[in-house]
Amino acid sequence: MSYVNRFLLVAGLIVLTACGDISDDLNPSDNDQREDVVAGSIGNMPGQMVADFTIKDSLGNDFILSEFLAGGATPADVIVLYFTMWCPICLSHSDHLNNFIIPQFENRGTVIYGLVDYVSGSVSITRASEQANGFVNSDFITLADENQLLFNQLNAAMGTVVVIDNDGTILLNEDYRTGTALADILGQQLP
Repeated sequence: MSYVNRFLLVAGLIVLTACGDISDDLNPSDNDQREDVVAGSIGNMPGQMVADFTIKDSLGNDFILSEFLAGGATPADVIVLYFTMWCPICLSHSDHLNNFIIPQFENRGTVIYGLVDYVSGSVSITRASEQANGFVNSDFITLADENQLLFNQLNAAMGTVVVIDNDGTILLNEDYRTGTALADILGQQLP
């Protein structure tokens, strides 16, 4: 065995032992392993209430969640947040949202669609990314999560879609995948 192969074998074993117990990863399941949610509690899981937040949009204006909830200044039926880092996967999801999901529901209720940029780090870079990727005149409000506060609050990841109803209850918080779960939720929530 060559020196390089031995090194790779040892390095691989070190990495595996550093991972601790990986047996759970070797036995995948469709069963939801998350803890039960207490309805009405504050958190990031479906069924929980989202804590109010204020975040800047790409023009530097405050986007305050409570303003879009029932009783707010401009209430919506549903708020949809998509977490993007402007990578090809995120762009394919946001293009799919823009071209297929939004048109399905454009005449049904009021939906606020937000692209949450959690990687740019500033309003100006978020604006530049929004422009470079063709979302300036879209149905999205692009939000600059400058310190990843919303990202952390909602326990998001690249490609996460979060749906919040007008009383602040999280209806969906998961990877976008095909958009089917989002379309199902919007179909149920919108008049």
